[in-house]
Amino acid sequence: MRWAIAFIFGLVHGFGFASVLVEAGLPTERLVQALFGFNIGVELGQLMVVAFIWPLLRFALRRGEAWRFAILNYGSAATLAVGVFWFVSRAFG
Repeated sequence: MRWAIAFIFGLVHGFGFASVLVEAGLPTERLVQALFGFNIGVELGQLMVVAFIWPLLRFALRRGEAWRFAILNYGSAATLAVGVFWFVSRAFG
């Protein structure tokens, strides 16, 4: 079930990026190239973040249950805060 939910959210997210590229006024014949290049850049950026954060998380999680609890809760709260900020700034700003 997780993969289906992730697929649906990814699809909606991708349509959001595509609509931003359309609003940018790119020529129609370059839209597919622009979307492809943008998505490759996003994926590479995500891989770089994971490559940087993964060793830090592994180290912290070996420190004990209190660290695990703190990372999960504060990390989730930070992710939520950034998501709400981006949503509000895009929807109302």
